[in-house]
Amino acid sequence: MMPLTLAALLLLPTPFSVSFAQETPSTELDLSKEALLSAEEVTYFNTEQRVEATGNVEIVQGERILKADKVIYNITADTVRAEGNVVLMDPTGNVLFADNMELENELKTGAIRNFKLLFTDNSRLAAHDAVREDENRTVMTKAVFTSCEPCREDPNRAPIWQIKSEKVVHDRTEKTITYRNAFLEFFGVPIMYTPYFSHPDPTVDRESGFLAPTVFDSSTLGYGIKIPYYYVISDDKDITITPTFTTKEGVQMAAEYRQAVESGDFQVDGSLTYVEEVDNNNIETGEEAFQGHIRGDGQFRIDDGWVWGFDVFRTTNDTYLEKYDISDLDTLTSTLYLQGQRGRNFSLLSAYSFQGLTEDDVSGETPIVPAWWNYSFVGEPNSFGGRFSADADVLAIYRTDGQDTDRFSLEGGYHVPYTTSNGQVITFDTSLRGDLYYAHDILANPDDPSSATDQNDFYGRLVPSASVEWRYPFVRQAGSIRQMVEPIVEAVWSDVVGDKDTPNEDSLSFEFDDTNLFGSNRYAGLDEVETGARVNYGINMGVYGASGGYTTLLFGQSYNFSDNTGFANGTGLEDQFSDYVARLEIRPADYLQFVNRVRLDHDSLYLARNEVTMKLGTFDHWFNLGYVYLRDDPNGLTQDKREEVFIEGKTKVADFWSVYGSYRRNLVDGGNSIDGTLGFEYLDECFGFALEAKRSFTRDRDVEPETRVSVKFRLLPFN
Repeated sequence: MMPLTLAALLLLPTPFSVSFAQETPSTELDLSKEALLSAEEVTYFNTEQRVEATGNVEIVQGERILKADKVIYNITADTVRAEGNVVLMDPTGNVLFADNMELENELKTGAIRNFKLLFTDNSRLAAHDAVREDENRTVMTKAVFTSCEPCREDPNRAPIWQIKSEKVVHDRTEKTITYRNAFLEFFGVPIMYTPYFSHPDPTVDRESGFLAPTVFDSSTLGYGIKIPYYYVISDDKDITITPTFTTKEGVQMAAEYRQAVESGDFQVDGSLTYVEEVDNNNIETGEEAFQGHIRGDGQFRIDDGWVWGFDVFRTTNDTYLEKYDISDLDTLTSTLYLQGQRGRNFSLLSAYSFQGLTEDDVSGETPIVPAWWNYSFVGEPNSFGGRFSADADVLAIYRTDGQDTDRFSLEGGYHVPYTTSNGQVITFDTSLRGDLYYAHDILANPDDPSSATDQNDFYGRLVPSASVEWRYPFVRQAGSIRQMVEPIVEAVWSDVVGDKDTPNEDSLSFEFDDTNLFGSNRYAGLDEVETGARVNYGINMGVYGASGGYTTLLFGQSYNFSDNTGFANGTGLEDQFSDYVARLEIRPADYLQFVNRVRLDHDSLYLARNEVTMKLGTFDHWFNLGYVYLRDDPNGLTQDKREEVFIEGKTKVADFWSVYGSYRRNLVDGGNSIDGTLGFEYLDECFGFALEAKRSFTRDRDVEPETRVSVKFRLLPFN
């Protein structure tokens, strides 16, 4: 083999693109660059102005490599010809195989015979021949494309699917690849014919076209099919339009619009249908009406410290989202916000609107929050390590039928941490908050939102608070295991000076658990205040492995020095000695996480609350378990016992085959199923198929228990 360097000799031919999903090898001869040629023999014919290289010819220019049995460069005719076992590798990783190829006319036109193209994603395109008519148009005949890998046992066996076409045209100006008289074959059997088919060329990141359809059978909607169409509007925006055709409810039109702007991005989706109205018993009323939804979110940067955004979700009917399998939320929340942070200052101005979807929701009593401003400042630590803080809160709540409330709160605090020489951690916190309320149409009965009167009044109060927390962590190293035991004791005092019966808007729900065992106020929000002196105490233990695995346990209780704690029955804090709360978390490795959170009755040690979550498995095999038990649910509509279990999982049963499912069941009063899903999925490098069955066992007004079976196909890389 004789290597030599030749200026502008036997470089790769002109650009040529035949790809479906990847950039095709650039075969351009650059006469201004040098190439490294190695061959068993190189002959220069001076009279004919021709150079021939034979025997294991290899030409390297940068990251581009051409191999062939023989390469001929005719200087006079300006042609380059590669013959025998031609292999061309380009910088992108694509590889072209051919019997021979020849280019002429300043390398702008020419032909390649019997070639195969292997893309970096293992897609394959083969053709009997290809003719480059000009620098922007290439025509291939008898072409076949597939993204399926050849069968290992029988490489000559037909792939799962392939596209055969008499003629394929690549237009570099329009950036399209077009098929004429194309057949889609499965396992070598033609199943669909189209006289015309087109897709984007490799230089296009996004292109308009149909996405994979979904066919389903629903006991509520009947037989149906979803046919999404993806449309590229411009480089920064696109839209997906999805008509859904059903035999019982007609046509539903849905769309999702996405756009990126210089300062951020947003997306909005919605749907609309025109159907026969029904009452709560699912009996037709004889009238027709439009039903639909709108949902969207976005965030935009104003400068380095400020952003604004929105999150909107609304529907025309309470049961519409459930009927069309869009969402299972009971309350829809829409918000608009302006958020800023500069150093140690944080500010958030927001507005909220809510839509309740349960049968008991009354729209006039649902609050609207036109303005809610939160401000927080944390000062620099002083020489003692202490720091000051300041917080402000301004809230306005409006209802079309019920009490309206305006609130202004201002709080100042001081925080001092201290660590002794032997490792004890002592933290001192004190704060003073002032609240001013103005209530309009005051409720005669605070527990009855419909008992609004025509009375208005101001309320004012001061909320002083002080706490001291002591922690003493003991740590022990045993080989690669680190053990930790940390007793915790916290003394807290707080009170209300002024009006005691202020409006309560943001502290309506309450739950005592491990997350609020320690703290000066266990209520959510500002309206309700935990008063009096109390002591919170517990122990935090943990075992930590060198590889990242760990097991932790927190156990504790609270004691109130007053007989009247101010908490309702069932909360776990109604007595001087509170219920016991605990959290056990076990995570020995990434494939297993177990969390058990409990609340035990302080007298009988019966379970008042038990919540279990477990995640087990890998990407191919995983299982999740969720269980919750509440002896009394003080936040529920009936305050009755609640017990529910939820399981879901997925397992790979064979190469490319998976089974997945989920199930949720109510365990109270003998129990009843809520919903379940079972699906089978096949997915390889070129083809996907999913069969899914979903069952809802509950009824919500006009939405009766439903069974839905759906089928979805995917041809990769089409969708």
